[in-house]
Amino acid sequence: MILDSLDHRSCYAEMPELKKILDAMAEIHAETMPRTKIVIDGDRAFINPVQMTTKPFAETKFEAHKRYADVHCVISGTEEIIVNDLSKVKEIETYSEEKDIGFYQGENGTVCILKPGDFLVCFPQDAHRVAIAPSIPDAVIKLVGKIKVD
Repeated sequence: MILDSLDHRSCYAEMPELKKILDAMAEIHAETMPRTKIVIDGDRAFINPVQMTTKPFAETKFEAHKRYADVHCVISGTEEIIVNDLSKVKEIETYSEEKDIGFYQGENGTVCILKPGDFLVCFPQDAHRVAIAPSIPDAVIKLVGKIKVD
């Protein structure tokens, strides 16, 4: 897991696919938010735009991916994401190879509050519980980058 600000994206020059995604994310604003996927490097690195409303903790569940690392970046609003080691959560929906996602249940983990300009990288070992309202539900515009892991 990496939690940081787009202001520090130059620190990731040694991770070229992550750096490309962060540079692209830094250029996107709520007013210029694309409606469709932004391709950075074919199926190896791309960004999906997301508009959502955060919800109470009880209405969320952990998810994890095997083929891609996620890069969550909030453009507007505030989102809480809880991250836990995949070995510490219990599978509740079998992993889908086609969709590259499995769902899990668990309570504890590292709480990350993302505000505009913040990003969080979740690797395959990082189960992450997204779209949580830190207090009251909030309209959030975010980008979710995907980086293929080999």
